[in-house]
Amino acid sequence: MSCDTVAPGLVAYHFGTLPPEDRQAVEEHLPGCGRCLREFIALKRDLETSEEGPLPSTQARDRLRLAVARELRPRAVTRTWSRWERPLALGGALAALAAALFVTHQASVRQEVPPRALSQVEQGRTGGR
Repeated sequence: MSCDTVAPGLVAYHFGTLPPEDRQAVEEHLPGCGRCLREFIALKRDLETSEEGPLPSTQARDRLRLAVARELRPRAVTRTWSRWERPLALGGALAALAAALFVTHQASVRQEVPPRALSQVEQGRTGGR
């Protein structure tokens, strides 16, 4: 849909009176066209802040803002976090790494007492000293 065909329907789009196929075309066109989007936002601002005519209720304005934000929000922005990006998982991984390093260090520097059978064999070789 071109800008020339979208612009006249922006008021009807704002009030939700466009037929479904025209509404779909406007919704597909607005996120990709900065000029039409700016025109729609200016029109929306003028309609909401106009001193003429009855003002919409606060609830109606809030519903409209929410609907427009929902419609114009990029679809691919949602992101899921993997468990390694969570701080607690990172802390747990660092704690496990520190524990593994500590155990490895302790095992490598500790002087072990030989098993009893082995020490008796060595005593037999040295004459029981």
